[in-house]
Amino acid sequence: MPIIWKTYSLPYLRIVILYLAILGLSHQIGTAKVSSGGYAETYLLRNVGARAISMAGAYSAVVNEPSGIYYNPAGIGFMNDIPTVSASVSILGLGRSYNSLTWAQQILPNFGVGFGFNALSTPEFTARDVMGNQIGTISAMQYNLALAAAYSLEFMSMGVSVKYLNHGVSGISAGASGFTVDLGTKFDVMDMFSVGIAMQNISGMMFWDTPYEPREDIPFRVRAGLAMEFALNDETFITRSATTGEQLQVYVPATRYILVSSDLVITQFEENPTWVIGTEAVPHELIAFRGGIAIYGDKYGEAELFPMTYWGAGVSIRPDLKENLPFKFNVDYSLSNEYLTESGLAHHISIIFEF
Repeated sequence: MPIIWKTYSLPYLRIVILYLAILGLSHQIGTAKVSSGGYAETYLLRNVGARAISMAGAYSAVVNEPSGIYYNPAGIGFMNDIPTVSASVSILGLGRSYNSLTWAQQILPNFGVGFGFNALSTPEFTARDVMGNQIGTISAMQYNLALAAAYSLEFMSMGVSVKYLNHGVSGISAGASGFTVDLGTKFDVMDMFSVGIAMQNISGMMFWDTPYEPREDIPFRVRAGLAMEFALNDETFITRSATTGEQLQVYVPATRYILVSSDLVITQFEENPTWVIGTEAVPHELIAFRGGIAIYGDKYGEAELFPMTYWGAGVSIRPDLKENLPFKFNVDYSLSNEYLTESGLAHHISIIFEF
């Protein structure tokens, strides 16, 4: 969970300056459109998990649950040493679904690992030849398997995720497989805020098993994020050691808080970067409300304020059933924009189990 606002210290100005430098250079990087390449496996650019989707993808500095490996793999370096599993389903219209299953935990001190399965499936549709004649029906499924690891120090974590990609097409003798790599780091700056920086789909490529064996390059993405948590009920009290008698200060983290996060996202082949903001409010331990929107970004090759390319809203229900069940869980729901549905909306549900 992002860090609570406390004190500030000069040495960490370097980290702040680094983040601001990335923001300052974003326009030049974003407008450097590559003249070759394509848009293979663009489902990899979709947001994953109801929580992050409801916050419009402003998540690279949050990443404190398993699906975070699809935003910034460094987040699993700060996970607990108990297994946490997240399952998510997105209904995208036209019979399409976007599903994920992720797991993460620390297996050694300061070392966390995670695994993810993420898939986009489409229903059957009519296939035609170059003359327009019907030749049958086909369907497609794209999926990836991600293996992630992260090492954390006291205030920072570094992570990597390697993804195997597969694109299967039923009804015709064609398919593809490939790979890609994500790198990320996360800083907790003097108990004030978190900074996350990630590079996604590095050197990603797909190889088709056709007579010509064409290769497709996968668009890469760079994310730089910042998150701050404002505690509503944290506590600090003084006690004494039972062995030495010295005074000890004990800090009890907040269970009610307001989280504000922001991501700057630069995607290859897009003329302009996208800047998204998101928030999560937890007024009570049993419920949370979330929302997010792109406040600047690329829309049809033009830069716009509030382009509405990313927005979301959602709620999380967190029942307290630990005494009756061997695990804790919460159910997340989010609503977001979707271009290919009649209503222009998509629905997403996630369940997170902490054993």
